[in-house]
Parts: sequence; C-alpha cells; structure tokens
Amino acid sequence: MRCDGDRGVSETVSFVLVFSLVVASVGTVYAVGVSELEATRDAEQVDNAQRAFDVLADNVRDLFEGAPSRGTEVKIAGATIRAASDAEMNVTVDPGGGGTPQSWDYRLSPIVYDVESGGEIRLSNGAVLRDSARGGATVVRDAPIVVDDNRLLLRLVKQEHVGSGAVGGSGTVRVRMATTGSRVFYDEANPDNHSVRVNVTSPYTDAWARHYESLGFTCTEVTPPTAGTPGTTSCTISGVERVTIVWTRITTSFE
Repeated sequence: MRCDGDRGVSETVSFVLVFSLVVASVGTVYAVGVSELEATRDAEQVDNAQRAFDVLADNVRDLFEGAPSRGTEVKIAGATIRAASDAEMNVTVDPGGGGTPQSWDYRLSPIVYDVESGGEIRLSNGAVLRDSARGGATVVRDAPIVVDDNRLLLRLVKQEHVGSGAVGGSGTVRVRMATTGSRVFYDEANPDNHSVRVNVTSPYTDAWARHYESLGFTCTEVTPPTAGTPGTTSCTISGVERVTIVWTRITTSFE
C-alpha cells in the first residue's frame, strides 16, 4: 500500500533532480558558452581591424597616384595602435653585363594594431600583415610590387611617424597620411637582365619570405627573429629585363 507521504517524497526528489539539471546546464553554458563568445568577440575585433588596415593600404595606393593626403578612422576597442621601429629594408639592383650595382636602405616604421587578446595587424611597406595570438603571421594584403615575364616594378614606402607614437583606449583614432610625391630611383632596361635582392628586417621574416616567393623570388633566412628582436630574410629574383624602383615618403600621425 502507498501512503500520502510517498507522493511528497517523490515530488521532492523530482524537484531536486530538475533543479540539479538546470544548475548543471547553466554551469555548462557559462563555462563553455562564455569562452566561445569571448573568442568570437576577439576574432571579430581582429577582423574589423584588418578591414580598417585594408583601407589604410588603399590610402597608400592613393598617395602613389598623386593624392596629397588621406585619413582613416580606426576603432581601438580596448586595443592599442602605435608606430613601430622594428622593420627596415635594403634593395640592391645588379644591372648585369658589368654594370655597377645600386643599393637603397630605408626604415619602414610600420603602423601596428596590438590586439588585446594577443597578436597584431600591421601596415608595412604598403602591405598588411596579420599575426594571431597562436602565431603564424601572413601577408593578407600584398605589397605594391608588379612582376611579369620581363619587368619588375618595386615601390619603396618609407613611412615616417610624427607626434604621439601610441594611442589606446576604447574610442577611435584617425590615422593621417601625407606625402610630397614619389621619386623614381631606377628605371632601366638591360638585355643582359637584372638581378634584384630585397633584404627585409622584421619580426615576421617567414611571412615576408612566403610573400616574395609567391612573386617568383627565392628567399633565404639570414637571421631568425627572436622575442623582442627582428630577424632578416633575403629574397632575390634574376633574369628581369626591365627594373623600375619608385620611392615614396609617407608621413603618418594619429589624431
């Protein structure tokens, strides 16, 4: 036989089981869901920063075409945007046929967006590089280089930053770029064919090497980068009949 107290015990047990299931579900959602939401938020922040830096790269190309200045707003959203001093380039052109090689050295002064969760986006020599918190940097927007069967057009972008070197917070910052024009350093055709060597000093030598190799260069790592110290990669292309080297100085500032 069943007494009235059995029903009370059954309802109590049911309540405890349902309550425990709810608590366990909420705990699982909090433990897994919140971290997933934070990861999604961080990824979206990096994607937005990359899109903004794509616009900055477009601005550089506008300056190549004769625009005197350009400005673009970038949302900081808890990150930091700064001017770095850890990158430079050296370009050497050997005209072949006994001609005298010519060489140019210059600093890149890239604009860098430091992501709060790790990694960065940077604009360097007209290219956009992306580095995730897990490592593995890539060139996501090509440098202004044209390579075909008989011609190489190489643009050297010397960025010089003025004013405040870094801005943080949660608002927006306008990145202003200005130039006084471009200058042709070299423009020659030689039936004996040219050899061109580009040495890049950067924290991301692997990314630069893959980029130049995709254009037909052969690259060798001279010095690997270490924590806080950039490395150097050397990339060479030969058999080019006509070589054009264009140099552009761009002044950047944060407003």
